[in-house]
Amino acid sequence: WMYVIREFEDAIDDCETCADGLNCNEFSDSLSSESPQYNAVHAWDEGVALLYPLDDTLRAPGTCRANGTHALGATWHSRPTTESSTLGEKLLRTGARDFVRAIVDKITTLMAVTQRGPLRSEHRGCAFGADRSEENAAAVLPLVHECNVAAAKTISDEMKFGLYDQGVFPDFAAVKAAFESTYDCLGITCADVGGLSDTGVAAACSKTSPWPDIAGYTPGSDVTKHANLDLDQQALVQALKGGTPNWELAEDWYAVGGYSLSGKAPNGLRTMKGFSTGAEGKMYNNCDGCPYKTFSAFYDYYGDFDYADKWVSAALDGTNMAFSSGRHGPNDFATLGDAARIEAVKKGTAYMNVWMYVIREFEDAIDDCTSCTGDNCNEFSLNGGSVHAWDEGVAFYAGSLEGPNVGGSSAGEMVYRLAEKRCANFGTCESGETGLSNVNKELLADFTAGEALLKKGLCHAVRPIVDRIIKQMTVPLVQGSLRYAYKVGESISGEAKVGTDRSQKNAAEGAVFTAAVLPPVHECNV
Repeated sequence: WMYVIREFEDAIDDCETCADGLNCNEFSDSLSSESPQYNAVHAWDEGVALLYPLDDTLRAPGTCRANGTHALGATWHSRPTTESSTLGEKLLRTGARDFVRAIVDKITTLMAVTQRGPLRSEHRGCAFGADRSEENAAAVLPLVHECNVAAAKTISDEMKFGLYDQGVFPDFAAVKAAFESTYDCLGITCADVGGLSDTGVAAACSKTSPWPDIAGYTPGSDVTKHANLDLDQQALVQALKGGTPNWELAEDWYAVGGYSLSGKAPNGLRTMKGFSTGAEGKMYNNCDGCPYKTFSAFYDYYGDFDYADKWVSAALDGTNMAFSSGRHGPNDFATLGDAARIEAVKKGTAYMNVWMYVIREFEDAIDDCTSCTGDNCNEFSLNGGSVHAWDEGVAFYAGSLEGPNVGGSSAGEMVYRLAEKRCANFGTCESGETGLSNVNKELLADFTAGEALLKKGLCHAVRPIVDRIIKQMTVPLVQGSLRYAYKVGESISGEAKVGTDRSQKNAAEGAVFTAAVLPPVHECNV
C-alpha cells in the first residue's frame, strides 16, 4: 500500500528532475525506453500495477457499481482511481508535472478507502478476522491519528494484537464511530467506504453523531468509558448501604474500580482514587498550564496534593487523619461512627475527587489546544485532543446514569445530580423548585460553547468559559454546606426549623460539603 504511493511520488520526482534531458521534457509525445519521459511514466505504471490487486482484495459490500450489487463491477472508488491514474499518465507524457501533484493526493485519499478492512474483519469476530483486523488497523492508524488523536487511540485500543487471545473482543460500534469521525479529514465519504449491517451485507454509513449525548451535551469524541466512572460510584454507594457497611468492597470500587476502562487490558482501569493520587503531576507540576489555579488553592489550603484521597481513604479505613496544614480537622474517623464515615466516603469521592478532576479536564483541554504538539492537533484535526479532554470533563461531571437528555435522571451519582437536588431545596431551578437547575442550564450552554471554540482552535476564548464553569460548579457545594448547617445549626430567632434535624449523618454531610468548598472561600476571605 505504501509502496504504491511511493511509485506515484517517484513519478513526480522523475518528471521534475529533468537532468540533462534524461527524465523529461515538455515536447515528448511517444515513449520508448530511450524517451525523455520514460522514467516518470514507468514509475507511474509501476504504481498502477500494484494498486489494483489491493483494491480488488479489499472490495467492500455496497461499494461496487454494477446494478447496485457488490458481486459484479468496479468498486465505487476504483473507477475514479482509474480515471485519475489514466489522467496522471497522460500529464506525465506531456511533462505537465505541476498538475500531477493534485492527482496523487486524490489517489492517496481514495486508497485510504481500501483500509476499511478493520471494520469488516472485527465485525466477523473470529480468529481469522482478528488477525486481519489488527493488520489493517495498523495500516491506516497513522492517517487517522493525524486527523483525530482520540479516534486513533480508540481504534488501537480495540484492535491491537493480543486482545483476542485474552478473550477481549473489539467494540465494533466504537471502532466504526471512530473511523467515521475522521472521514471529512481523510477526504473520503460514507459512500466511499460503505457499511456493514448486523448480517454482514451492505448497510448505510451513519452521518449522525456516533456517540450518545450526555445530559443534553453532544460530545465530539468517544467518552463512553469515561462516563461509566459513575457506575463505580453507584457500586460504592450500594456497598455502604444496609445495617453493616461493606467497607472492603467500597474501598475496592474506589481504589481498583471496574466500570471505567482506561484502554484495553492489561492497561487497567480508571479510578476515583487515582484522580487524587495523580493530582500533583496532572494539575500542579507536569502540565503545560501548571499549576492550575483552582487546584493550587486547594493545595495551599490543605498542604496536601492528595488531600481528597487522604480524606476518603481515612474514612474507609476508620482511621484518624489531619491535613498537613492542620486546617478543617482533625477528622477522627476511628470514633465518629459509621454514619459519619459513610457520608465522608460517598460525598468525598464525588465532590472532592471527581469535582476537581472535572476542572482538570477543562484546563487540560486548553493546554492541548494551545500546545498544539504533534500528539494533540494539526491543521486538519479540528483539535481532536483538546475536544476529547473537554468531552471527558463533561463525562465525569454528569456520568452515564444521567442519560442523554437535558435534566438527566434521578439515578445520577455525580455533580450534575447534586445541582439538580440542591436547586429544589434553594429555589434555583428554572421554575423555582422544579425544572432544570440554573446551574446545569448555564453549564450546558458553556459546555457546548467551549467545545465549538476548541474545534475552531480558538484556545484563548475558552479561558473565560472555564472560569464560568468553575464558578457554577461551586454553587451546589455552597448550597450543600448551607443546607446542613441549617439542619444541625444553632436556632435563630424567626427561623423555627434551624437545628431541628440534628444527626451524626447530617453533621457529617455538612463537614464534607465544606471540605469540598473551603479552599476557594479561604482564598476570598481568610
